[in-house]
Amino acid sequence: MRKKENPNKEKARQLAQQIANMTDEQKAQWLTRVPILTIEGRPISGKHQLLAAMQCQTATMVGGFQQWIAAGRVVREGESALYIFAPSGARKAEASAPSSAGAPGNAQAAEAESVRFIMVPVFDVAQTKELPAEQAAAA
Repeated sequence: MRKKENPNKEKARQLAQQIANMTDEQKAQWLTRVPILTIEGRPISGKHQLLAAMQCQTATMVGGFQQWIAAGRVVREGESALYIFAPSGARKAEASAPSSAGAPGNAQAAEAESVRFIMVPVFDVAQTKELPAEQAAAA
């Protein structure tokens, strides 16, 4: 079975390359702006702030599509998502070399888990509008 290509993979590569090419001063400038918050009011990490701000310089508060609906708002038609990374669960790490029977720690290394990250869409509050009262009550 052929693995389906992730459409966000190229966008992730481009954003990662842009960040990698930034100087420490440029990164610091991006991070000195007002912090970007989640819909729950928590500040997002520095890396996520860079990702979000590079895609929307005016971003102030971000949330997923369903999070905005639960908050009584809806994403406006035609808006483009901002993408940040989110953990996608743990998976067992594959051993890169055959294990030596007597080497301590090899069993632990083989059992180690790695966390996978995927790009997830979020929207800034400016990309949303208030739900009409009757629709907000139904959400």
